[in-house]
Amino acid sequence: MPPLTLEGDTVSIKRRHFNKLVTDTAVSEHYELTPINETDSDIDNLLKIEIACKTRNVDYVIEVMKSKDMLYAATAIKKSTWLITDPQYANIINPEYLHTQLKPYMTTKAFNKLMLHIRLNLKDETRVEVFYEHFKDTDSACRWLQNCSIPFIENVIKNERLIPVWVFKRLCKRSADFLSYYTRAEYRWCNIKKELLFLLKSHTEDVINMVEDRKHDYMPELGKKKTKIIMEKIPQKVLDNFDRYHGYLDMSVFVKYLPKNEIKTFLCKATQYTFYSIDTWRCFLNQMDQEDRFEFVKKTLIDKIDLKILFPKEIQNFIEGINTYQWYEFIPFDVALSESKNIIRKQNLPADRCSILIVLISSARKCPGHIKSLLKYYFEKHINEPYNYKIQFVNTLLSSVSAHKFDVETWNYLNQLFHSMEVYIESDNNVRQCLEAIILYNVLHDIPVPEIVEQKLSFNTFRNIRNALNDEQKNKLFTYILNSTWSKIKTDNIVNESMLDVTLNELSNVLVLLKDWNKQLSDYSFIYETIQKLIKIKEENKWTTDMSCLYNVNKSWRKYMFEESLSLSLCEETCLNALKYKPQLLTRHEKQVNTLRTNDTVSLRRVLAKLRVYWPYSLARQWTEAYMQSLNGPSGQKAVINGIFLLSPIDQVVQLAKKYVPSETKINWSDSNQADISVQKNIAKHLHVARPLVPLDTVLWYAKGDYLQYAVPSLSAILSNISQVESREYLPRLLDAPVSLQKFGIRQAFLKFEINDLITILSKIWNTTKNPSIRSTIFLCTYNKICKIKNEFKEKCLWKLLSSFLDDTSFEKGVGVYRKLVNVNVIPISIQGEYFMKSYNILSSSPNSSDKDSYLEKLLKCTPTIMENLDEDFVANKLLSPAGTKLCSYDSQYIDSFACYVLCGKSQEDQLVRFNKVLRPAMEEAFQCWNHNDSGSLYVKSQFKKLLNNLSWYFIVYFSLNKVPLPTKLFAEILITMQKGLPIIKNYVLITNWKFVNEYIHLMEEHETILSAFKLRDVTISDFPEFSEWVYMPDEPEKIWQDNHNKLSPFLGPKIVSFLKEDSEQYGPTIYNLFRSAFENMFKMFAFINNVYTLDTLKYMLVDENFIYSYLLVALCFPKYCKSELLELRVKLKSNSSKIAKLHYYD
Repeated sequence: MPPLTLEGDTVSIKRRHFNKLVTDTAVSEHYELTPINETDSDIDNLLKIEIACKTRNVDYVIEVMKSKDMLYAATAIKKSTWLITDPQYANIINPEYLHTQLKPYMTTKAFNKLMLHIRLNLKDETRVEVFYEHFKDTDSACRWLQNCSIPFIENVIKNERLIPVWVFKRLCKRSADFLSYYTRAEYRWCNIKKELLFLLKSHTEDVINMVEDRKHDYMPELGKKKTKIIMEKIPQKVLDNFDRYHGYLDMSVFVKYLPKNEIKTFLCKATQYTFYSIDTWRCFLNQMDQEDRFEFVKKTLIDKIDLKILFPKEIQNFIEGINTYQWYEFIPFDVALSESKNIIRKQNLPADRCSILIVLISSARKCPGHIKSLLKYYFEKHINEPYNYKIQFVNTLLSSVSAHKFDVETWNYLNQLFHSMEVYIESDNNVRQCLEAIILYNVLHDIPVPEIVEQKLSFNTFRNIRNALNDEQKNKLFTYILNSTWSKIKTDNIVNESMLDVTLNELSNVLVLLKDWNKQLSDYSFIYETIQKLIKIKEENKWTTDMSCLYNVNKSWRKYMFEESLSLSLCEETCLNALKYKPQLLTRHEKQVNTLRTNDTVSLRRVLAKLRVYWPYSLARQWTEAYMQSLNGPSGQKAVINGIFLLSPIDQVVQLAKKYVPSETKINWSDSNQADISVQKNIAKHLHVARPLVPLDTVLWYAKGDYLQYAVPSLSAILSNISQVESREYLPRLLDAPVSLQKFGIRQAFLKFEINDLITILSKIWNTTKNPSIRSTIFLCTYNKICKIKNEFKEKCLWKLLSSFLDDTSFEKGVGVYRKLVNVNVIPISIQGEYFMKSYNILSSSPNSSDKDSYLEKLLKCTPTIMENLDEDFVANKLLSPAGTKLCSYDSQYIDSFACYVLCGKSQEDQLVRFNKVLRPAMEEAFQCWNHNDSGSLYVKSQFKKLLNNLSWYFIVYFSLNKVPLPTKLFAEILITMQKGLPIIKNYVLITNWKFVNEYIHLMEEHETILSAFKLRDVTISDFPEFSEWVYMPDEPEKIWQDNHNKLSPFLGPKIVSFLKEDSEQYGPTIYNLFRSAFENMFKMFAFINNVYTLDTLKYMLVDENFIYSYLLVALCFPKYCKSELLELRVKLKSNSSKIAKLHYYD
């Protein structure tokens, strides 16, 4: 049967003919579908595929999907949507069938494309849910959620996983009910609210409830559009909760929704918030009625008569800090000018005078008469101001008003300023705005533009001013700009490329002018003629100047330059355009096309793909012959070989590759025939671009010796794409190859084989080779697989294998392995404990080196995260043994481990067992060497303080996550041990500090309702940082701890006072100073940084007016910055009749 040839010249006509053939043949009962043949043309094979898809020939379509030719497989997938959507084919389109019957035979790219097509088109909720369950343990599972049922999605969000923000946005678009679960989005809280604002208009109430949710205090900036929406839909809610919204609204929009007669009242109330910007005040003042504004600004902001009556102290201070003249823009110009003159006379600095005059522009800009008065005043009194300040004034004026509308007198004043600023003479001053104003005014008033002005101003289309002009003015200005720009274009004496560049730049400016003024190139034939002339000059002189600046100005004009397109812009896009409208253009411009074909920096992939399909016997053949002629040229081999491979059938590709197979594995760089070496290198690099996939054997011809480095792209691409069945065929050969290829085989095994097969393969390789490079590759690949797999059973199977590798004494563990050993946090939780213990055993027993300590330090930083998964005996007998030495050694890295170990007991009794076994003996040894000194530092005492800090902090962390019982007995035993082992005289603050911590824990135990408060769903241990002086909790647990502390404070405050009374009686009244240090340290140890914790406690410490020292303590601990609602506490402090109490308060 003769090959099929499509009728027509262009792609679209050929495609129409092809579609007609498909339609006509599909209805014919006499057409027999023969199998796809690689020797047939693409059109013949595509016709069969599309007919099979149209006639729903399931077996044929599935067989094509297994093709190694991605064009054929992709076409079958794209054209068989019915296979996905029709329920009768559910026995095929389901995860089990696809992964057992299809995936092993399909290329990776084809299978991924099929899965994408299913995900985009399958809408049956029940079937989609089956796919989700299949991929549940992978990151890609979330992509299937969008088409699941609402209850199913809700269950996944609530109980199974965090959702990537881009998926969560789509889910919320489907049902706004999901907005209430915004904390389950896998994103930082400060951004997720902002990301979901796109639903504000359609689901205002739901979005606002999310935004106002106090679980995460962050409020997103609302901007102009969002502010407008909420002010139109829920204005009263915004006004009622202005304290929540004020920092996030766009005030210029918000104020428009306030009644003008209520703005003053609102402004006086609202200034208790952060109105510390004159721009914010401007929004309100500009919306007030003129008379009310003048009275308010004059009496309150300028004369400050009502300032103290209307505003609190903070706002008074802000207004006092604003220069009075800055408010003049809000009062009538006559008053402002008069007042300003008096102030200006007193100013010695030109910068201050300039600032005042610029404010006057804002006051005058709406009235031409006022502008005239201001310019007259400036001309008469300030003409001699320094240039820097004069240009500021003039530029501000020109930006604020339309100078082209000035009358003659006003313009003359401004023009005199221009003269005084050297606008009309050569100078280095930047006077662009002045020059633009002169041209605009002169052109619109039919005044000749001075030559010096035209010379000084660079090209400008005046696009921004165009819409402010009437039709007559537009014509005047456009004609002037076109004529002045065109006058610079000279085509008669272009003798070199630099002159051509200059002319092209000017011509490009003309085209930009036409575009900015919405003109049509077809109306200006002289421009088109000039373009043709410049092309001719370029070609006659054989210059290589880029002329694409003319072609790319406006896409719609390209049709006028179609015949010259390849001369103007030689690129793939232009060639595609030629194929779309007139393919003969490529033949007529053979010289330019050949230059493009041999350009290594240009990709012609899309052009070559169309040529191969639609012009296989004409243009494709011509291009292939041209490529072959250029194959041994001095340059462009990359582009040539890439072109040959993309255009040629697979047998010709293999034939060419075979012809150039290197005879030697080592490259002789001194060989005179460098052209052949270049061809060989590029063949090796680009074999993977051929269609269909070349046999792996062909790539292996080049994957040896010095050529392997060049074959890596092809080898990697083909190995990652071939089917599982083909992988099984080639794997033994790869594993039996030299070391460099064995590594590819190992990676292929990880890529294509299931866990059981993989373990068998890897174990066999490990036991048969001692090569350290191969073993290191196996270890690293196994490690990476464990980190990604997300299936507990498979994780443990692979861990068993990896553990055996690590136990092998013949395995040489280098830096790469050690780096992985300490990177515990990326290991799946199910094996983290075992992994840590194995890593510690290996590192601690390795030979001493400069890096050993740093690796151990990194590993030990992971202990807080995984302590609950560690074997208790390992920690006691290995990690923390000998306990005394590891606690007391200088700069010990084990402090975190001690704290976390005792806290992680399963019960209070278990915590005590751990304490008695490890920490008590370590503490007793520490007390024995308490005063050991290193360079003036009592390092044992310092490390013991760190231990107490970590005990407190990790109690907060673990208890927040419901990981540990309340350590009441443990903390009490620690206190008793400290009191027995340390003299109180030297350690009063330390022991008292821990007494407070211990009391806090006891109070928590007494109030059981607090214990059930922690049900954190969206916080993990990784969200908590390491302890430091200013460590902060995540938002969600912070809120809960604040609430709990508020409930405990009525009991904690009196207890603290009771302790103070006892210590005052025992040590004397001045003890309250040391007592204060211990009290404040308690909050730091718990990371209760917010002043709320302290203030909540202080409120309940003024229980005995006769016990003066409690008042002194509260006065000392009272935060410098606190909420105004705690005024009651201030009053109570002040009310004590004791003089010493008053002295401490006012101090």
